[in-house]
Amino acid sequence: MKTINFAVLGCGKIGTRHAEKLNGTDYVKLVAVCDIVPERALALSEKYVCRPYFGMDDLLKDPSVDFVNICTPSGLHAEHTIRCLNAGKNVLCEKPMALTLKDAKRMVETAKANNKLLYVVQQNRYNPPVKLAKQLIKERKMGEPIMCIVNMLWNRDDEYYKNDSWRGTLALDGGTIYTQASHFIDLMLMFMGKPKSLYSLMGTKNHSIEIEDTGVISVEFKNGSFGSVSYTTCATKKNFEGSVTLVFSRGTIKIGGEYLNTIDYFSVDGFDSYQLEETDSLANDYGTYRGSMSNHDKIFKDIIEKQNNPDKPTNLVFDEDAFQTIEFIETALNSARTGKVVIF
Repeated sequence: MKTINFAVLGCGKIGTRHAEKLNGTDYVKLVAVCDIVPERALALSEKYVCRPYFGMDDLLKDPSVDFVNICTPSGLHAEHTIRCLNAGKNVLCEKPMALTLKDAKRMVETAKANNKLLYVVQQNRYNPPVKLAKQLIKERKMGEPIMCIVNMLWNRDDEYYKNDSWRGTLALDGGTIYTQASHFIDLMLMFMGKPKSLYSLMGTKNHSIEIEDTGVISVEFKNGSFGSVSYTTCATKKNFEGSVTLVFSRGTIKIGGEYLNTIDYFSVDGFDSYQLEETDSLANDYGTYRGSMSNHDKIFKDIIEKQNNPDKPTNLVFDEDAFQTIEFIETALNSARTGKVVIF
């Protein structure tokens, strides 16, 4: 297989995690890192023996770079992705891909115009319980969809928002629904299909920030099923629950655990038991808090697989799958602002 050369743009917490996972994955090579804070780029380049850059222009002139991993603040994802694509680089963009549907669509259009690849990180699709539920739905073993219940009851303390100046801001963070809850919304849409309408309530309940920290959303899907999303970063002291419950006509499954890594309930007609795929992935651990499951290496492996075997199915997120989550979030924010049910 041909080795693919990656560069990481943004050397903060998630950029550091990308570098770590790239360094341990076969057939990929980390050749460069870039950050406007020189100390960050230098530290990461020394650790993983690659070239440091302190500005995008210099990075994009590097002919050895095949893929750029966008790990900058959320509000810069669209701008940075489009610049990389126009410079002839393929892009793997961290979630959320953008803060508006217009920008998300522009990113996809720019990739197509330049004949380049654009993938969006949604690493929870690789969680073994998620893969099991998806396969059962695909094979029609679950029957017809009735309801999906999402609970994201997480903790992010005041220090989390103070540690990086962009966090909690409308311009660069966008909102808890983008930064944290988008993981769960992506899975709900993958399981249940396209939404028809929704109604949402959102507010800032326990932080001094510009964005909402709590929300509830009620959804009707085009297939007639219902959904609900309850999310907050106000849980006391630590993450309390992250779960997706699927109720279908022939099966009910609750995916839970600290980071959607366990089956908490399983009852499917015709199945006495289930077998989960083995994994060595754990939660992204950032010291004072824990995030979603750390499956970035599996995304890199799928990129390699797609390059060498374009027709093989993967869990990579691109095109409409990539921006449908942004469309859902934008619609939910609109409903919360207007107090009305919004039709897609």
